[in-house]
Amino acid sequence: MATQWPDSGLIFEVPGVRGKGRPRFTRMGIAYTDKKTVEYEKLIKNSYLKHTSYISDKSIRMSMYVCFSPNKSDTKKNKALKLSNAFKPKKKPDVDNVIKVVLDALNKVAYCDDTQVNEIHVIRHYDEQERLIICLSENGELFVKKG
Repeated sequence: MATQWPDSGLIFEVPGVRGKGRPRFTRMGIAYTDKKTVEYEKLIKNSYLKHTSYISDKSIRMSMYVCFSPNKSDTKKNKALKLSNAFKPKKKPDVDNVIKVVLDALNKVAYCDDTQVNEIHVIRHYDEQERLIICLSENGELFVKKG
């Protein structure tokens, strides 16, 4: 069992991109998370656990690279432009929903509580493969500029 992440942090990859779904309600008014969101949260959790089982109790800095694949209907020219980052993705899921699904999935898995996450960076871009790259490092307060 790992006792900490490497000094440079831990980087892991999750196939596909999905945001946190809206809560659903039973006829009795009880809220629940939809099946696709639950499955994606399990995928994130398992991707993390492939690398380590360490649960941090320190302040966390999180960076996410949300990689979208170009549309299959794109022309070769548009696909090349998207992959060269001339265009940024303007499609779902929204950044806030991606953050929510990752924070919820890693709660009590990578950290004791998501209140420990003090810094989040998200970059959305096009890539050949649709995926989510997550970078975690401890002591996020070390990255705050002083003075």
